[in-house]
Amino acid sequence: MSTQTHNEVNLHQNRQSNAFLRRLTGATGGGMFLDGYVFAAIAAVIAGGTFTGDLGLSAVDLGLISSSTLVGTTIGGPVIGYLTDVFGRKPMFLVDILTFLTCSLLMFTVTDVWQIVALGLVLGMAIGGDYSIGSPLLGEFTPASKRGNYLGILEILWNVGYVLSFLVGYLVLHAFPQAWHFILASPAIPAIIILLLRHGLPESPRWLLSKGRTAEAHAVIAQLPPHQQAMNFTLESVEKTRWTTLFSKAYIGRTVFCCIFWICIVIPYFALVFFQSEVLSVLGLENPVIGALIGTCIALVGAAVGWALIDKVGRRLILIVPMFATFAFLTLVALNKVLDLSVGVTVTAFFGYLFFYGIMSILCGVYPLEVFPTSVRTSGMGFAASMSRVGAAAGTFLLPVVLASFGLNVVLFGLAAICLIGGIVALTMAPETAGKELTETGSVEGTDRKVRRTPALESTRT
Repeated sequence: MSTQTHNEVNLHQNRQSNAFLRRLTGATGGGMFLDGYVFAAIAAVIAGGTFTGDLGLSAVDLGLISSSTLVGTTIGGPVIGYLTDVFGRKPMFLVDILTFLTCSLLMFTVTDVWQIVALGLVLGMAIGGDYSIGSPLLGEFTPASKRGNYLGILEILWNVGYVLSFLVGYLVLHAFPQAWHFILASPAIPAIIILLLRHGLPESPRWLLSKGRTAEAHAVIAQLPPHQQAMNFTLESVEKTRWTTLFSKAYIGRTVFCCIFWICIVIPYFALVFFQSEVLSVLGLENPVIGALIGTCIALVGAAVGWALIDKVGRRLILIVPMFATFAFLTLVALNKVLDLSVGVTVTAFFGYLFFYGIMSILCGVYPLEVFPTSVRTSGMGFAASMSRVGAAAGTFLLPVVLASFGLNVVLFGLAAICLIGGIVALTMAPETAGKELTETGSVEGTDRKVRRTPALESTRT
C-alpha cells in the first residue's frame, strides 16, 4: 500500500471514529444538557415572579420546588446506576429518557405546588440515572488519550443547557409573564431530539465482557469504527456486580473522594446560582437578572477552559487550583463591607468564583467513572452523583432561609469554607488518571477482593 493510500485510509478511519464519538457524545451529553436546562427553567420562572404570585408560593414552597429535582437525583443516581451495571447500559438509557420526556410534558398541566414537586422528583430520578449511564458509556468507547476531552464536553453541555434555558426563560417570561407553564414543559423539546440520537446505539463491549458475554461483545466490536475496534476492550475481566464493592476496603477511599469533591463543587454553586439574581441584588447590582445571565455565561467560559486543559495538564491540577481559587473569591465577596469594596469589585469577585467553578466542574463527569471498575462503574458514578445532590438540595433549600435570618455574608463564609474543605481533599486524595486505560484506572492491585478476576476472552458466558 502506498503512503498516499495509507494516509487516505487513515483519514477515512479517523472520520468514521470522530463521527461515531460525536453522535455518542450528543446522545450521552443530552442528559447533562437536560439537567442544566431543567435547573435553569425552574430558576427562570422563580426569577420571573409571576409564577410565585399565581401559585401563592411561600419561601418553604420555593425551597421544596428548587430542591425537588436534586432530591430525585439522590434516588435515581444509585438505583438506576446499579440497575445499569446489572442489566446493561443500552436498555436503561432509553427507559431513562422516555421517563424524562413524559414528566416534562406533564409539567404543562400543573396547577399546584405538590404536582411540581412530584414531577420534579421523578425528573430528578431520570437525571440521576443519566448521570450514572451517560459518562461511563461515553468513556467506555473513548480512547484514553481523548477521554478527558470528550467527557469534558458533557459538563460543558450542562452549562450550555443552563444558559440556553435561562435565556429562553428570561426572554419568554419578559414578553409573556403568564407563560411559565411553557417554560417548565420546554425540556420536552430537547428530550425528543436526544431520544432520536439514542436510538440504535450499541451496548458497551466492556460491560458485555465484564459479564462474560464474549460472543455478543465481539459482535458489537465488529460493527464499530476501526479506531474503536483497536481499543483494549479485551483487557476487561469477568466480575459480578456487587453494590458492596463501592464500600469494600479496596474502593472505599475512591468512593469517599468522589463524593466529597463533587459535593464541595456543587453545594456553593447550586445554592448561589439558583438564587443568583437575589444574591446579586443584595450585592447592589442594579439589574440582577441580566447579571445572573452574565454569570452563567462566565461559568460556561470557565468550563470551556477546563475542557481545553483536562488532557493537557491532567485532572489533579484543574481540581486543586480552582478549589482554592473559589474559596478565595467567595471569602473576598463575604468581606466586601469590611474591606469597603465597590459593587463593581464585589460582583467581579463573584464572577471570579463562577469562572473557577466552571473549570473544575469538568471533573464531575470524569473522575467517578475513571476510578471504578466496569462491574460497578455506573453504580459508583450514580452514588457519587446522588451524594452531590444531597448537598446541593440542602444548599438550595437552606439558602433563602439562612439569607433571610442571618444575611448574605454568613451564607458566603459558609460556602467558602466548603470550597476550602474541597481544596484540602483534592490536595490529599485526588489521583491522576489522565492518559490511562480504564482497566488501569479502575483496578486496585494487591487487594483481597472476593471475586476472582478472569480475562474475559478466556471466560464463558455467565
